[in-house]
Amino acid sequence: MLIQILVNAISLSLIYVLFSLGLTLIMGIFDICNFAYGEFVMAAGFVTYFVVGKWGLPYIVEPLAAMLLVSLLGIIFEKGIFNPMRNRGGLESALATFGASGVLQTGALILFGGMPKGVPPLMSGQEKIGSIYFSLDRIPVIVGGLLMISLLFLFVQRTKLGLAIRVLQQDQEAGALQGMNISNIRIVVWIVAGCLAAAAGVLLAPIAYVDPFMGSGLLLKGFAVVIMGGLGSIPGALIGGFTLGIVDSFGMTYLGTYSYMFAFGFIMLVLLIRPQGLLGKR
Repeated sequence: MLIQILVNAISLSLIYVLFSLGLTLIMGIFDICNFAYGEFVMAAGFVTYFVVGKWGLPYIVEPLAAMLLVSLLGIIFEKGIFNPMRNRGGLESALATFGASGVLQTGALILFGGMPKGVPPLMSGQEKIGSIYFSLDRIPVIVGGLLMISLLFLFVQRTKLGLAIRVLQQDQEAGALQGMNISNIRIVVWIVAGCLAAAAGVLLAPIAYVDPFMGSGLLLKGFAVVIMGGLGSIPGALIGGFTLGIVDSFGMTYLGTYSYMFAFGFIMLVLLIRPQGLLGKR
């Protein structure tokens, strides 16, 4: 029973990590909360539903289509919200994303209805190893999540664009003085964050349901992970996502409806001990 819960916890943690890494990139570069980031996951979920559930296309089309759509959505946010409001306060930009969240949710509700929709998993059934049963639908989540996280760290650590993003997280003025094209790098950040949100939505859809509000609960936990890990810290988001996923999974198993209280109580305890987060510097 313990190992089965742990497998579920790892798959849930990877979804939290992917989502939180995207939030961390946006907050690290723009220093603004994107309250519509949950709707990026929702958009990817509906792409998954139509590509696999309705049209029966190959599974390889699903992540590619979702990443393309959500990356375009991120670029629209940059050009339509963040760039025009760059000289205003962070509160106005955050409120604009909050309004965009409502628009996207309402639009999805009008177009697709409010009934939850299921997506067939890539793998189904159970596999028995000794006395332990594993749900096969969790395997693509674990493999896909680990692959996306590995690609992100390779991109951030091994490429010039990744280095530029790390520089801008530390000091954007210094980056501009070095001749960096800040506008183009911001577009890249939105594309990367969009791909992470798309991956989270694609992996979440087969093990949950797709509906216009599927990103709302994930947004709350994503912000909790980012704060617990330390604002702007990519390793902190990784550690925080795994921590919350494991705590949440065991809480849901043993506490049921009280799992939220247990999970967020744990986060409050961490922040009481270390207010700047696990790996935060300020």
